[in-house]
Amino acid sequence: MQAKYKNYVFDLYGTLFDVWTDETDPSFREAVSKFYSGNGAEYGPDEFINEYLRLCGEAQSADPDPYFELELRDVFGKLYSLKGVDADARLVAETAVYFRKASTKKLELYPWVRPVFGMIKRAGGRIFLLSNAQACFTMPELAEKGIAGDFDGIVISSDVSAKKPSPKIMLALLDRFELNAEDCLMTGNDQHTDVAIARSFSMDSFYIKTATSGEYDPLLKADIELLNEDYTKIPGLIGLKDYV
Repeated sequence: MQAKYKNYVFDLYGTLFDVWTDETDPSFREAVSKFYSGNGAEYGPDEFINEYLRLCGEAQSADPDPYFELELRDVFGKLYSLKGVDADARLVAETAVYFRKASTKKLELYPWVRPVFGMIKRAGGRIFLLSNAQACFTMPELAEKGIAGDFDGIVISSDVSAKKPSPKIMLALLDRFELNAEDCLMTGNDQHTDVAIARSFSMDSFYIKTATSGEYDPLLKADIELLNEDYTKIPGLIGLKDYV
């Protein structure tokens, strides 16, 4: 028996990953400023965060598109340049990983993810990631949690300079992997990004309400919804009950 959908498209943070980061924590600022200083770019904690926020703001405001996504690797590199350090790609990548780990309080896979991914594969379906995120953070985290190889394709907003619900990021996914929207199910925990972008492409959507979802909007009702965290219902909801 064939699964209902050929392609299962997932959001990441708040959907597959239960995540909590805090860049306001003084210990985070202290740690990252010391990391920079240890690599020749002397920063105090307050100076570092002020320059970081300034550069992020400048990068974001450089494009009038409200859904433009900046590239944080550029920001991390400029923070070195301001102190006269010529940081190569390796150092920028290491800095990004350190920055992310220093700000992360929690990063766990939701318990349903691996079983459901297995069901999709047994059903002959394909799995894709469509995430508003920074690739310099996301790719190491996917590898760390052991699911990087589960995806048949990955599109991250920082790599296409556009974030959901911009049509640009969905078009990047559909075009790059030659997908038809009617064969896909978009799954996410944010009605205003995940459900909205699926609607704009007449793609079915599955909304999973989690701790970071925000207030429910009945005007943005998805085709399929899970509002009570009963993850045992997911296979039946998305056409995989025969592959448990």
